[in-house]
Amino acid sequence: MPSKFIRIGAMLTILWLLGGCGVPATPLDTIKPPVSEANMQRYKISQELIKLLPEKAQLLAPIQGQEGHDISFGDMDGDGIDEAVVVYEDNENIGNTLKAALFKQHNETWQKISEVNGYGYGLEYAGIFDIDHDGNNELALGWSLGDAGKGLDVYRYSEDKLKLLSKKAFHDKLYLE
Repeated sequence: MPSKFIRIGAMLTILWLLGGCGVPATPLDTIKPPVSEANMQRYKISQELIKLLPEKAQLLAPIQGQEGHDISFGDMDGDGIDEAVVVYEDNENIGNTLKAALFKQHNETWQKISEVNGYGYGLEYAGIFDIDHDGNNELALGWSLGDAGKGLDVYRYSEDKLKLLSKKAFHDKLYLE
């Protein structure tokens, strides 16, 4: 009789080990939202651009603007092809430096074509669009300046680099688009 109980116990143990001990996932746990082709492309590009930043750089996500988009896209040079702007914190040197880099795609490869220094403690806003309605896109960068409020820098791409057009202070939410 004891050998029969031992065999039944051994079989139950083997079934338990082979069957697993986890609770099956609910349908809600297994359902994920569909990922669009555009989001997949954006993710791929962002990974390529991150590799081109300095080793200890950290991407800065704007507090305002398109949620979840760390990289701004728009045609800065008027050729009909979007460039990309990445704002990051450069931790290479003593102290942290905020920077915005403009990238252009040449033959499936991204290259940095211009870079400007930022100001303050963080990024409030980053966007590329025609601010002054002259037919050319500008880059708007809103910086968090702590107790001093916020600052807005507007750049135009000209002569192969970003050139500062204006600097303004603002205190509330920024409405540009």
